[in-house]
Amino acid sequence: MLNFIKGRSNAAEIARTFTVMMLIIIFITGLSVSTVVGWRLTHNRMDDAATLMKSLQRSVTDDDPDWNQWNLNSPINTKDTYVKVDTATRKRGHHTYYSPRAKKFLKARELTVPGFPAIRYRRGYGLFYRLGAEKKRVYYETWTSLNTVIHIFKLILGDMLLVLMICGVLGYFVMGWLAKRLNRPLADLTRAASRINHAENVSYHEALPVPDHPAEVHHLGLEINELLQSLNEQVLRDHQFVSDASHELRTPLTAIRGHISLIKRRGEQHPEIIPRSLNFIDHESHRMETLVESLLRLSRMDHVDVAGGYYDLTKLVEETVTNYRENLPQPIRLHVPPSALTAYVNADSLQQILVALLSNASKYSPTNAPITVTLTTLNGQPTVTVADRGMGIPDDNKPHVFERFYRVDQARSQEIPGTGLGLAIVARLVDLNHATISVHDNQPRGTIFTLQLATTPPVGA
Repeated sequence: MLNFIKGRSNAAEIARTFTVMMLIIIFITGLSVSTVVGWRLTHNRMDDAATLMKSLQRSVTDDDPDWNQWNLNSPINTKDTYVKVDTATRKRGHHTYYSPRAKKFLKARELTVPGFPAIRYRRGYGLFYRLGAEKKRVYYETWTSLNTVIHIFKLILGDMLLVLMICGVLGYFVMGWLAKRLNRPLADLTRAASRINHAENVSYHEALPVPDHPAEVHHLGLEINELLQSLNEQVLRDHQFVSDASHELRTPLTAIRGHISLIKRRGEQHPEIIPRSLNFIDHESHRMETLVESLLRLSRMDHVDVAGGYYDLTKLVEETVTNYRENLPQPIRLHVPPSALTAYVNADSLQQILVALLSNASKYSPTNAPITVTLTTLNGQPTVTVADRGMGIPDDNKPHVFERFYRVDQARSQEIPGTGLGLAIVARLVDLNHATISVHDNQPRGTIFTLQLATTPPVGA
């Protein structure tokens, strides 16, 4: 077990909890049994005393007790039961009769048990149940020993304490062993996570070993691995993003510093280079400004949600294309259905997506090549396609066109304005609208971007 969880481990807590619960159950059970048995035995002794009292009362005939007959038929046990009878008959006057050893018993010091006046303690003899009655000028007293009940009660309590000790020790070790066995897969996950967390060289492809059982730990391992994979992918994307952003910013900064150095060195002797260098610096600084704004926009979209609603796509697409048509050198062909086509989207986001796709198509298409925008239904989903007749995208590059700073044919892309973030922004907006986008070849030449929108809000929205 790892040092930081030793002493407070789940296995130790389980062992302690179950051991305490088991001891409490055994104690309550033993106490209940002892109480019931003790009460039953005491009640039996009280019944014996009542039977003895009835036997004494039947021994009196014509106001004269027949002790000889009573002694022959009496159930008295002279070892633990004592009798005293006071008589005041017409024939014999006042007399007191004692059972064997009763006189000595009555001379012992007597104490009353608080709350139980019928229970008496005689020093040297123990606890007794006293029963008294008077009938026809005859007063009867009996003392019935409860020592046997006390002895049995002590035996039961002793056995219960012994069982508690044995079960407590064995239960703790057995439950501790069982809890450690059940907790071992979770401890293995903790060790693996600790190794990853304290590793000097992290490849961001690490994963935790997932045990087959118990089912809860198995599912926990799977969920942790999915979370770990997601975090690792995010870290790798962030590293790549920082690297690409640094590269994209370093290039114009280097060029700007070069022109500034050129002006400082040769500006006075060759003033004709100053306007050209200033124009370059202005162009590159504007490109850097656009790049920084795009980076900030992407950063904000990583932590934002958009509110959707039901919109008429026919009207929305027509308005967007009409408003943006004049900004493009290429002609735009628009094909929309005659009736309204409804989708669940964020209107501003959809317009941004369409404008970005039209701008991207325009950059990579000849001036005289038309761009076609089509609104239709595909597999029951509203679908918008933007098709151009430009340079096209090789199959190897298609999976990467939505990555940040990725540009097809880097050598040629340097001549085309842009930051390499436009399609990355499109991909993020598509995700925020719970839509999908894909890229395909246009025949005989060019590229088609296909945007499929949702017809209903996502579950939980």
